[in-house]
Amino acid sequence: MAVNKSITLVLPLALGLLLTACEGAQSEKDMIAEAQFCLDEATDADTASPCLSKISHLDSPEANTLRCAGGFIAAKITSPKNLSTALNAIDRGDGTSVLLAALSFPSVTLVNETVASCNKSGQNGLRLIGAMAKSATTIASLANLASCSDPSDLSTCDTSSIESSLADILANPGSANSQEAFLQVAQSIQTVYSASCTGTSSNQDICGQISDASTKSGVNIATATEAELKQLGEALLAEWKNN
Repeated sequence: MAVNKSITLVLPLALGLLLTACEGAQSEKDMIAEAQFCLDEATDADTASPCLSKISHLDSPEANTLRCAGGFIAAKITSPKNLSTALNAIDRGDGTSVLLAALSFPSVTLVNETVASCNKSGQNGLRLIGAMAKSATTIASLANLASCSDPSDLSTCDTSSIESSLADILANPGSANSQEAFLQVAQSIQTVYSASCTGTSSNQDICGQISDASTKSGVNIATATEAELKQLGEALLAEWKNN
């Protein structure tokens, strides 16, 4: 699996992202540019919020790209290099736990708002990263999955605790929390899979694990019922635990 595909996936989160020209009025272009430049200096929710307020009434793909990036800043997942390192770690066989820790948001509300913007951005890489962030945050909220104490420093990610939490969920698959985790994770992935995991530009590390989980569970992601999504979610968490 090529490392550069992992890097390509996270590049849209760079705060120096090059937005394509907006076809709206010049004033809209200016507002987008002003919000982008503001986000270049933002480091947390307090500093990102004023930037996003500049485009609060806009609903273009460009505005939603910035809102998606702003959500990751608010969660203090600010470094594309950090995300790239986490994604590339999958190639070494120890990466999925690190990735989940790096993408776990401190708030379910914040991750839901961010994922909505990522999905509306029109960028498949952002949609996939958003789905992974939603999955990580879901597991964290239901199973006390530990996150990185400092998301800018991957060495602070307590992967042993993460692996233990995943093991606990999988050891008690019939419990209400486990069933809810399976369903929410699978629903998040189902929303973006067909757009983000097809074609040569898709991230083969993450998408490969999703495909393997689909094969092992015998579930067609596109047409899965709620019961089948729970089966898929269980298989997917097993993939993440073992990789």
